[in-house]
Amino acid sequence: MTGREDDLDELLQPTVKPVVRSGYKPWRVHSQFWVAFFGGIFAVTGIAYINAGHLGAGTRTRRLILLCGAAALAIFLAMAVWAFDENVRQARIPGRILSVVLFLALARLQREADNRYQIFEAGEYASLWGAGIVASIAGNLLLALVWALFTFSL
Repeated sequence: MTGREDDLDELLQPTVKPVVRSGYKPWRVHSQFWVAFFGGIFAVTGIAYINAGHLGAGTRTRRLILLCGAAALAIFLAMAVWAFDENVRQARIPGRILSVVLFLALARLQREADNRYQIFEAGEYASLWGAGIVASIAGNLLLALVWALFTFSL
């Protein structure tokens, strides 16, 4: 041993390291449930993607969030065409259930970065009210547009 702190055994190194993140405060991960419930797939995916950036999550986590959102959208469109071909309004409830399941997956992806944030930043969060309402309205409009384009192309 040379006596320098840099040469310590890896067993003595901290397991949780602080991450450089953006200057914005993140939103509470569990508050994103309401965005999923009222806003749908696009809204919760967008909020989770932005929040992962605020939490300092890596690019791999942010890509997985987008991938989960795209998979949920594909499942929703397939389910809506297959099961509710004539009456699209009936697909709303299964779509909301799918959005909540998507929220659970996205919350799991953000958990590590959120835990790190709570440890090193004392867990101060920003309010999700404004961004959540905007995301919910925009998510519903975008889903209606995608659904219209998808049904007219069939």
